[in-house]
Amino acid sequence: MTPSELHSLLQDGHPGALRLLSPLGHRAAMPLGIPQQAEQARGALRKATIGQITDGAGKPLALPSLVRYFSGFPDTSSLLYASQYGLLSLRQAWARQMALPDGTPASLPVVASGITHGIALCADLFTGPDVPVVVATPYWDNYDQIFTMRTGAPLLTYPFFGPDRRFNVAGLAATLARLDGPAMVLLNFPSNPTGYSPYPDEVQALVRLLSAHPHPLCIVCDDAYNGLFFDPALYGKSLYGALAAAVDKARALVCKVDGATKELVFFGGRIGFLTFSADGAAGQALAEKAAAVLRGTVSSVCTPSQAAVLGALSSATLSEERAAVLRVLDERYRALRESLAANGLDALPFNSGCFALLPLAEGQNAEAARQRLLKEQSVGVIAVPRANALRIAFCSIEAADIPDLVSRVVAGLV
Repeated sequence: MTPSELHSLLQDGHPGALRLLSPLGHRAAMPLGIPQQAEQARGALRKATIGQITDGAGKPLALPSLVRYFSGFPDTSSLLYASQYGLLSLRQAWARQMALPDGTPASLPVVASGITHGIALCADLFTGPDVPVVVATPYWDNYDQIFTMRTGAPLLTYPFFGPDRRFNVAGLAATLARLDGPAMVLLNFPSNPTGYSPYPDEVQALVRLLSAHPHPLCIVCDDAYNGLFFDPALYGKSLYGALAAAVDKARALVCKVDGATKELVFFGGRIGFLTFSADGAAGQALAEKAAAVLRGTVSSVCTPSQAAVLGALSSATLSEERAAVLRVLDERYRALRESLAANGLDALPFNSGCFALLPLAEGQNAEAARQRLLKEQSVGVIAVPRANALRIAFCSIEAADIPDLVSRVVAGLV
């Protein structure tokens, strides 16, 4: 479709999304290019369209030395290009596994090349130098590259924790009150680097606040660590469903970015998903815009990785396998909490995800402390200068080794 045709669909079905589009987002549309013309010729007797080296019947002339590593796949089609939207069967399967409540507005997910890429698509479509991104600090450092470096979008920050050491809804409210035009709000739960997720009352307050905001808002749920919850009192799921059901589509859009990276422990697969809180023709229009930007960057997402994720989602033992990993992480989480308490270390509140954030005493420097721990204690952690803190990734340490890790940290900080 042309941009104007897509905009007509958005105006009819989700006018808030149309109000939020960046200049690039306005221009984005799939042309009648090579992939589209090749798709139209799918039923032709002689297909001389797309530049894939095949046997003439649609299968790749795969090199045995390469294809042997994909022997578990049903056929060699996974060595061919995928659609810019991603494999349709995978998009449908991921939509099912999200298990959104009936009636939740949602487009069919677009497959991205990892969660970072999914967030970058949101940045391209909805931000720019005049559209700020509201985010709690400390935040994942790659947001600086995704937004400020790439699209020029300024980051408006507020402290992640309030005085009660819970999520700072009041700080978010104060930051939103400063806005007088379109903006993006970025919510990352479980949080990187804090390892914090909200409780039901915090979610209710967030939904009330964001749904009442008078200016156009693109709300992005960075659900990279979705499912890694260790406190049974937590809200315990993505905020996307509650937000998508509550916001006014005349002025707000919710985007959910998630993927196989952590949910399927498939870090190198680079399979993410982008879902919009617009269904029907409006959802398809936004998916086309995302696919058009994707076409202009990575062209299409790795097909073997998509095939592997699709196969995993159809496995009868997948839920049991994921539960086993969660039990391992829960054991490590509890071991770290116990070891920190036993050594008198006061980490910021953490209840989910993969991390704990250890603030340093006044006069200590995070980067200097990191270097000292590495050199003197053979301990690798991440310095978070914005919080003057050290991030501990308990996801990558055996539970039995965590007491020694914490003892070394204590020894290195005295």
